[in-house]
Amino acid sequence: MSLIVKNLVFSFNNSLLIKNLDFEINKNEVGLVGGASGIGKSTLLNIISGLLKPDLGSVVCDGIVLNDKNNFVEPENRDIGYVFQDFALFPHINAESNMRYALSKDLSDFYSEVVESLKLKNHLKKMPHELSGGQKQRVSIARAILMKPSLLLLDEPFSNLDYENIESAQILIMKVIEKLKIPCVLVTHDTSQLKRLEIAKRMDLN
Repeated sequence: MSLIVKNLVFSFNNSLLIKNLDFEINKNEVGLVGGASGIGKSTLLNIISGLLKPDLGSVVCDGIVLNDKNNFVEPENRDIGYVFQDFALFPHINAESNMRYALSKDLSDFYSEVVESLKLKNHLKKMPHELSGGQKQRVSIARAILMKPSLLLLDEPFSNLDYENIESAQILIMKVIEKLKIPCVLVTHDTSQLKRLEIAKRMDLN
């Protein structure tokens, strides 16, 4: 599996935000997207996930064309695990149901290990509004992993976590992308947090 982005162009309010971006991330690799705030890091993830359409360019994952001038695959059909900055948990179901929402049968035996690694065992029955920011973030990471995606997108996934939880989450993420043999794209403003992740490629949008 690999993620290939070619000649990506995106403008917003008549301003060019992403210009002729090209990169490739192979299976078992983590690509780091850097750059100043407002430069288009989250926008890039939204384009890859299908939540935004680019002006030009192509996105291909696992040999499947997700986006080009003739094709557009809807977000729900892209098989992408996405950890959003704002967590995007379903407010009407508890943490366990959020994590199991798209649980792949192939990873059902992995569920307990994910819960344990992310220290969520005591929070499974809580509703999202009862969770702290860090707990919501860990639930969001678990949900994205357990769907067995073809690609993992992480938007500031450690911003609300303490040092111990950052380390355990990163160890789990590395284990998962190696287990599933998938690429991962990570957006963060704080590269000092990345103690356990092996970054294969760095892409600066400045």
